[in-house]
Amino acid sequence: MTGRTPPGPAGAPSRARPPRRPLRIRALTADVWFTLLYLRPPDQRGLEAGRAAVWARPLVSAGLRSWAANDWVARMQRWASRAESLGRAPTIEAQAGWLARQAGEPVDANAVGEELDTLVLAARVRVADGVTDALGKLRDEGLSLGIVSNVLHETARGARRLLDAAELAPYFRTIILSSEHPWSKPRPEPFRAALRELGVRADAAVHVGDLAYDVRGARRAGMAPILFTGLHRWEPSHLRALASDVDPSVPRLRRWADASRVVRELAGLPRAAVRRSSRERAPEP
Repeated sequence: MTGRTPPGPAGAPSRARPPRRPLRIRALTADVWFTLLYLRPPDQRGLEAGRAAVWARPLVSAGLRSWAANDWVARMQRWASRAESLGRAPTIEAQAGWLARQAGEPVDANAVGEELDTLVLAARVRVADGVTDALGKLRDEGLSLGIVSNVLHETARGARRLLDAAELAPYFRTIILSSEHPWSKPRPEPFRAALRELGVRADAAVHVGDLAYDVRGARRAGMAPILFTGLHRWEPSHLRALASDVDPSVPRLRRWADASRVVRELAGLPRAAVRRSSRERAPEP
């Protein structure tokens, strides 16, 4: 006995398994903060303190005591984080409107936005190790590149100026920022907007990001997600916690130098191996 399956009747055609349908990846999108760019903890804390002071200043100027102004700012930031978790990351204008209504004092969104942009552009923002070489290699391999990122703490103009200053903007054919669209991650709409601009189907694209929002949003859009872990050690704990419950089956990327290899490995898998089943798909927020 050899254990082989006995042949079928003489003359019957053999039933070969259909070939696997591998992914053909044509595009890659990426998040910005703690994926392409980051701050180390002392710089992050300094920037966060500066942002809080910018928001509190108009309230104090209107006559509120510092402790009351800071309390309203903290409440506004919690509201903004909650809205982001639901896929509706508020713009600077929306945050200023909320703060003015709740605190009962005027807040000039344009002035606040300019100050916030000045702060982030002056901060010691660092580019992730190896990212420029990796982006150049991916582009040379024929991938179209895009950005899909939530923007809460600066204006869209400020975010674009930051990418220009880091010399990253030229690598990307499209940049989708939540403050320029009605929805944000983890909703699928920002990813779909990027795919339309890149002219690529969702099942031919991957997204690299550091949070569960990135994974969930990409999957809801039909893309293959890659969790970037290379900068988790620098992230604030409340952000790092948002990646702790990501499905272990999601590919991890620790170094941008390995991005091309990870993408090639995904491209070698059948579609079913990277597509979530309907049973696993998370509900829309």
